Amino acid sequence: MLAIHLTQFGEPEKSLQVVDVPEPPAPTAGQALVQVEYAPLDHHDLLLAQGVYPVRPELPTAIGNEGVGTVVSVGPGVMEVSPGERVLLPFGVFSWSERVVAEAADLTVVDKSISLEQAAMLTINPVSAGLLVSLRDLPAGSWVVQNAANSGVGRSVIVFAKERGLRTINIVRRAELVSELRDLGADIAVVDSAAAGARVREAIGSDPVLLGLDGVSGAATALLLDVLTDGALLAIYGYLSGWPFTPDPDVLRTKNITTTEFWMYQDEFLPRLPALNAESARLVSEGRLVLPSAPVYKAADFPEALAHFRENGKVLLDFNPRRA
Repeated sequence: MLAIHLTQFGEPEKSLQVVDVPEPPAPTAGQALVQVEYAPLDHHDLLLAQGVYPVRPELPTAIGNEGVGTVVSVGPGVMEVSPGERVLLPFGVFSWSERVVAEAADLTVVDKSISLEQAAMLTINPVSAGLLVSLRDLPAGSWVVQNAANSGVGRSVIVFAKERGLRTINIVRRAELVSELRDLGADIAVVDSAAAGARVREAIGSDPVLLGLDGVSGAATALLLDVLTDGALLAIYGYLSGWPFTPDPDVLRTKNITTTEFWMYQDEFLPRLPALNAESARLVSEGRLVLPSAPVYKAADFPEALAHFRENGKVLLDFNPRRA
């Protein structure tokens, strides 16, 4: 059986290897055997490989933080899922393997009207967005400001915020993305520039902005701090700039802004993940949430997939050997 194993923490090109491993054992009581269909290769997977992600499994091991599969068989007493059903793989079940065993109660069944490609990307970016927009209990009509608005998380934030009656201020790096995000439901979309803060304030007047979402960090944080108002919360969930979070302490103090680092698998969030998985699937099935497409590579061609990711971003790994 094919899997992609992490052999040591470090440079992914050297430490991630396509290997042949034994089949998993038959599922026991409460378990299900799942054929993995597609699993993404994304930034957080490489952070895990490099040893800087909060999860550090014993090595060697398959990794992969999300994916979609088909139930092959179930153990005694399992009622939650049935063979043939399509399921999302839960946190803690590493997806970069042709077949995996998981606790049946942790699997989320998704309708087959959702494409495998979309289903494979449901459990991290959309769920993170659902958690992020609820970090503060904001009344309907409140503003949320975010950078990385064109990312998978950013696009999902727009949709989840609208679901909850919130309005979004979205910061992007390219002008052509402005109309695209407005079509998705963004209330305001602006290009990051020296004048962006003034443009936002002109659009929203004296309205407070009490929640900011930072997926870029580095110098990009300054614009979020400019837009946020007194008493706001700024959540840092990503470092796309490659630079650490170094806000101006004088701005934080003057505006009384609180900062927090967000990770979706914190204990306080775990009970909410199944419901958010289901909500994400519903939004996709209704056509209200469309996740950015990604090219598909056979898992056996992992080196080529990794090279493509380095140049272009997320890809999907195909683990079903029966698919041509």
